[in-house]
Order: sequence, then structure tokens, then C-alpha cells
Amino acid sequence: MLHAYLDESHDAKTERVFAVAAVFGSDEQWAGLKAKWLARAGACVFHAADCEAGRKAFAGRSREDNQALYADLVRILADSHLIGFGSVMDLKGYNEFFPDRPREIPYFRCFRDVVAQCGEWTAQCVPRDMLTVHIDRRFETDYNAKVLFSYFVTTPEWEHGKFLNPEMDIADRFKIGIQVADLYVREVMKHFENQLSPEPRPTRRSMRTLLASKRFGADFHTREFFESFHGQFDRLADGAGMSAIEYEQWLLRTGQADSMSSRNRYLIETTPKREGALGDGPI
Repeated sequence: MLHAYLDESHDAKTERVFAVAAVFGSDEQWAGLKAKWLARAGACVFHAADCEAGRKAFAGRSREDNQALYADLVRILADSHLIGFGSVMDLKGYNEFFPDRPREIPYFRCFRDVVAQCGEWTAQCVPRDMLTVHIDRRFETDYNAKVLFSYFVTTPEWEHGKFLNPEMDIADRFKIGIQVADLYVREVMKHFENQLSPEPRPTRRSMRTLLASKRFGADFHTREFFESFHGQFDRLADGAGMSAIEYEQWLLRTGQADSMSSRNRYLIETTPKREGALGDGPI
């Protein structure tokens, strides 16, 4: 069995950067990492942001101890045979061109990209096995994430859907895989945040360690990406079977408000129109 653990991260006020990332591997690969992770972290439920800031469970430890733990866990991940991928959005750039979209869209857009990548990895595995996707419990998006994931897995237009276990797992932070995903997605988010600074900062040492393994990467969606996407939006929306006019008419007809639940319901009800499940569309 293959497993992908997903988590999200953003800047303190969710104004600049939003990221979702996955760490992917087999039962054996996860077991190997888990043994080393537990040997180093012990009973500590690791949370990257808290460890760096020395707060909550890490408040009673010295800064040096927290830094050493963070660095050691990064090295354990880099030395494993697991692979990782992240999707990151420049929120200011996105909001400039799409100011009236539901606030949950950054999560779902990045989620979609990461699930698509995990599906491609699964299709490339030899021997091929089924993939179970685990996501960190996030009450504001769990329901719609499951709806969207079910759509991805069952739509015939996405050929990799047949390799995914249709039962996505809503996990918690006691699972080592979620803690690992939390570590990686923070590195992805911080890396992109540093690049967006008025004076770009050097790549963090922890991110350099992961990149040096050649098994971790991410897609960065910048302001220029959303500017280009905005220019093509009507054509892409029509190709996805979700034109703005038809969607507004559907909202009025069904008495729905614009939300991720409404968009997912509309997406599912209009499936026969669609040419592809994971292509660039309104969400």
C-alpha cells in the first residue's frame, strides 16, 4: 500500500502565502522513517511552527534544543526514500485578479494540484499499488475536501483516479505522517514567503537539505501566473463546463450562495459537460 500525507501552511495572517504539500511513499518507507522519527522526537507531537517559535509543547525547551530537533527531523526526512511535492499560492497576486472568490479556494486549488501529483506518482510505481491519501483534520474544509476528492477519484476523465483509495482518511496530528507533512509544507511555505520578500532572503538551511536529496519539490503560483490565468479565465471556465453565467443562473435556480460546497455540487451535477477533471478551471 502507498500512502500520501497532506498538510497546509500559510503566513501568520493568511495574507501572503498559502501552501499544501504531500509526502508520499510505501508502507515500508513510512515504517523506516517512523522508527527514526520516534527515536529522535520521542512522545513529542511535532509541530514545525511551534517548534521554531518555542511555544506550546516546545515552550519549556531551550531554543538550541528546539533547533536541534527541527534540524534532525529534517535530516531524517531527507535521508528517507519518501518523496514530497507542494503547491503554493501568492495570495496577494491571487486576490488582485480574483478578489471575490470564496476564501477556501486557495486550500482547494493547492489540494487539487497535490492530489494530481500523487496520482501521477502512483501510476508510475512498479509494481503498482493503491494509494491512500491522508489529510490533517481541518474542520472548515474537511467536508468539501472529501467531496472534491471523491469527484477526482470517480470521474472517468482522470485516468489516475482508479489508483486511489476512494476513502480519504481525515487524520490527526498524532499520526507521524501528518507531522512529517507539517514539517515539509512549512518549509515549502517559508521558502516561497522568503522569495516574495522585498529583499529575497537566502534559502533556509533546512530547505537546502531537502532539495539536495532530489526528491522534494513544489510548484509556485506567482502574481504573474494569476495575471495570465485571469486573461484566459473565460475560455478555461467554458472548457471546464463551468461558465460564470451558467453558474450564476444555477445559484439562482437552486437558491444556493457561492461557496465551495456550491461549486463542488455544481461541478458534480455538470460532469457530462467536462473535458477533464483536474485541469485549470474556476476553482
